[in-house]
Amino acid sequence: MLRALNVKRTRKKSVLSKSIFMIIGFVLLMIQAVSFLTPLFWSILTSLKSNVDFATNLFGLPKRWILANYKNVFEILTVSVHTPQGSIKYFLTALFLNSLVYSAGCAILHTMVPCICAYVVAKYKYKFSKFVYGIVIVTMLLPTVGNLPSQITVVKMLGLFDNLVGIFIMRASFLGINFLIFYGAFNSISWEYAEAGFIDGASHFSIMLKVMLPLVRPTINAILLLSFIQYWNEYYVPMIFLPSMPTVALGVYKFAHSTENLASSIPLKMTGCILVALPILVLFVIFRNKLVGNVAVGGIKG
Repeated sequence: MLRALNVKRTRKKSVLSKSIFMIIGFVLLMIQAVSFLTPLFWSILTSLKSNVDFATNLFGLPKRWILANYKNVFEILTVSVHTPQGSIKYFLTALFLNSLVYSAGCAILHTMVPCICAYVVAKYKYKFSKFVYGIVIVTMLLPTVGNLPSQITVVKMLGLFDNLVGIFIMRASFLGINFLIFYGAFNSISWEYAEAGFIDGASHFSIMLKVMLPLVRPTINAILLLSFIQYWNEYYVPMIFLPSMPTVALGVYKFAHSTENLASSIPLKMTGCILVALPILVLFVIFRNKLVGNVAVGGIKG
């Protein structure tokens, strides 16, 4: 009898502790969500205010909702590129197109190159595989501060400066954290899947393409999306290595530091930031379900 009572009390304490832990976790998550959403809503409200309304009404709703701010930004957010033939002005539509090409190309190469290299290193245990893995670890530990001048010199010597193909080649590297993420993902997949494919007559390339890569598709989708967001918001690399093809992030950076009368308006600058962030928000909403997935790894029966 006493033993049964003790078991009941232990269960009640366990349930109570779990409930308290869940409540605390929920409260912390709500605080974090509010901390992320509050700046977003404030930015949207600011983008719909006039300059005077922003100065006198910093956190309140707009006294007059000015949707024309978005139209004005499309007209004044431009980037001028100086060429031997003259000055070329890129408007917001062209900047969006440049960003799309730059971000998509860099994200695909920055995802697939370390993915394929990590597959080879993880599943083919040769001495060269250990050597490649060691190179990745060493390059991550070495400091790279101050290497920009040497990068520019090498890129110019190779004829890849101010060249979109040159930027893509720079991004086609297996070094970095993406390699380690894919390496861990492939290590967790049983090689029995490949052996079953070999029995059916599949080649090594077919095994990689049709068996292994689909099993790590959630990881590929997540890294691809995060890489796209990273390159979409990147402005300093296009500014330095690709001056003739300005991106929308570079346009917003120059617009935010502009001292012209119209461009110096804080609501207009906030409007520019919202326009840049809007495609990323839409992209995340569309593909959010593809970021979640799991792979059941185990033996193959039959």
